[in-house]
Amino acid sequence: MEHKLFSPISINNLNLTNRIVVAPMCQYSAIEGSATDWHLMHLGQLSISGSALVFIEATAVEEKGRITPGCLGLYSDDNQIALEKVIKFVKKYVNIKKVINSAILKFKHEVKSKKYPTKKYSY
Repeated sequence: MEHKLFSPISINNLNLTNRIVVAPMCQYSAIEGSATDWHLMHLGQLSISGSALVFIEATAVEEKGRITPGCLGLYSDDNQIALEKVIKFVKKYVNIKKVINSAILKFKHEVKSKKYPTKKYSY
């Protein structure tokens, strides 16, 4: 009997080769919000693991939206360049159709800046 875990699945216009998904994991390894070689290694390893979808950790759209100083950000040109390096590396070596981050970006920003502006929460 074939397990459904290894069978393809389509969700709207996203076609996945299997049903294995790596959830986002905060790494607390960013420097001033920018991805580092740690992110390159960590996401690179997860991307070749055979999973069909890998989520990037929560990424703040404002510096003040980060949970800790070690969290990823996408609020400066340096942040964009560093994260783009990681994404290009992953796409070069792995057949990944999409890199999912935009929904997390929006959620993190709204929750941190509007709903809970002074407290730190872990999601």
